[in-house]
Amino acid sequence: MSADVTSAAELKGCRVVLCAADDVPAGRMLRVVVPEAGPLLVANVDGTFHVTADTCTHAEASLSEGDLEGRTVVCPVHWAEFDLATGAALCFPATRALAVHPAAVEDGQVVAYIRGSREG
Repeated sequence: MSADVTSAAELKGCRVVLCAADDVPAGRMLRVVVPEAGPLLVANVDGTFHVTADTCTHAEASLSEGDLEGRTVVCPVHWAEFDLATGAALCFPATRALAVHPAAVEDGQVVAYIRGSREG
């Protein structure tokens, strides 16, 4: 499942509304494409929302297509694992951390506070 944020008008400074909290039940993930930040992963871990880059730092695969195991996301290509709270790469073959963005639920919406924009 994925969603696109297509309008820059939906971006308010560094605060980005990503989706309705109900769109991501506990134990699930959602890919959201934000033009200024690239694809983001929204994960609901027991009611706590985490927002990271959605692209694996090793294989450039969409992490939203992988597995969610507690607070860990597993890449669907080579099974690299990342901690959703810190972005840390937990095992080989990934050696670089994911970008992590502060997230909150405000008025039923998952919002992230984007630190910088995607490189490129």
